[in-house]
Amino acid sequence: MEETSPADSSDIYIDALKALISPGVYAAPLEDSPLMDLPTVVDRFGLESSPGTRARVFIDALERVVAEQLKMNDRKAAEILFALGDWTGKPAQERRVAVAKLRDKHWTWEKNYRKEPLYLDLRKVYLALIRDDVGPSVAVHAPRQPVPEAVRPAEKPHHRHVDSVLRRSCAWVQRVQNRDGGLPSDNEGSISCTWSTAGLLWAMAEAGEDAAALWKQRALSWVLDHGNQDRGIPIVGKGDPSITDATAQALLATRACYEATGDGFYRDKVTDLANWLILHQEPGSGWAWRPGMETSWTASTCFGLLALDAALPLFPAQRENIEESIRVAQQWLLTTQNNDCGWGSHRGDHSRAAITGIVLFTLSRLASDARADSVGLIGGAIDFIKDSQRSDGTWASTIDRPMGHTITRFGDAYCLLGIAAASTANHDPFLREGVQALMKSHQGSYFQYEDTVMHSWPTRDGILALSAASRKLQQEKGSDGDESGEAWSYAGN
Repeated sequence: MEETSPADSSDIYIDALKALISPGVYAAPLEDSPLMDLPTVVDRFGLESSPGTRARVFIDALERVVAEQLKMNDRKAAEILFALGDWTGKPAQERRVAVAKLRDKHWTWEKNYRKEPLYLDLRKVYLALIRDDVGPSVAVHAPRQPVPEAVRPAEKPHHRHVDSVLRRSCAWVQRVQNRDGGLPSDNEGSISCTWSTAGLLWAMAEAGEDAAALWKQRALSWVLDHGNQDRGIPIVGKGDPSITDATAQALLATRACYEATGDGFYRDKVTDLANWLILHQEPGSGWAWRPGMETSWTASTCFGLLALDAALPLFPAQRENIEESIRVAQQWLLTTQNNDCGWGSHRGDHSRAAITGIVLFTLSRLASDARADSVGLIGGAIDFIKDSQRSDGTWASTIDRPMGHTITRFGDAYCLLGIAAASTANHDPFLREGVQALMKSHQGSYFQYEDTVMHSWPTRDGILALSAASRKLQQEKGSDGDESGEAWSYAGN
């Protein structure tokens, strides 16, 4: 067998790095890349680890070596080439122009940079990856055996790591946008769906992404164009029944876009969506998934409350009506808590960890100052979530079946939302456990439900939950240890 020379071997990896430039590393299909065989990846988790795991490890390694091993313009060039840091989400053409100008203000990509200068910059990154320290206990040239699950090093959920996963996930959403502007219903290439598109846009706004970005406005316009004559948002497309979850999440996405753009068009749409929610609330209760067809569902009520709370500051003339709607639904939530301090999918249902998590998150957003009856339920609800944790650290998802539909309430994500809402102590180990549990569902650039091929819905929930966790983890990094408030401190945002 003819051996491959070291130069040839390095060129394979350099070509693979070059392939990351157009999509950016967070949106690149890494799973089949030769880069997954680099020692810095394989020596951590073994050759038999899943492609998603290796992709995640590679991205972490690339971020690390760029930040720690490259200096000055070499670091800037790598960030531009691979869409890292402030360059995340920037178009490839803009990045090509910028990296050429970085090396020489008179250069262009085509005429000057894309051959030898590009090769040299990529080779520096390759060498940094090869030299990446994989730890004293691992011999780089030893036979590579898969590391047993029980002894694999746990990923420490530092806020920078969480933010990295958030950026990758948001970049994946942009990459899979359909030609019509909508976002896929299940996974890449599936039909556009009003509900999934609205939810993903809301989640990215929660993550601090720019809601005014043109591709996001295009997606939001697709949702609003496919709204029904009753002013609600249908489950998939125009003509399907309007549902609470889609309408509420569209309102939250539209509210964020109005805040970012100041465009009165979006404010008018928020008005329409808020009126739909107010008019379709169940009397003396919350919201059904499909109003008028069933009694109130807990998760749908949570989304309705979050949406109206976000709309409230925009409409002082309607404040009384909106506040009354919120008061009635919040009171319904508080009276449906079970004796074990958890919540079920609807009144009378046994408690479920995922539903309990989304309720805690919702109540935290509603409380501008902590009410006595709300504070009293926090500890018991968190204890219920702890007691429901499985042996591997994760939580079971809840399957709601309104009108015969199968709606997954993502256990790991919803529980992390609740944990983040109730977390008060610096370095809360339960918050970190929640992040670690959710990360088991992350596949390099998107989240995936257990035993399914769905990506859009779990990615929405994963982004929401990590956004809430990121806010808490960033509070922890402060030198004075001040968390700036109690459990409900960010409720008024």
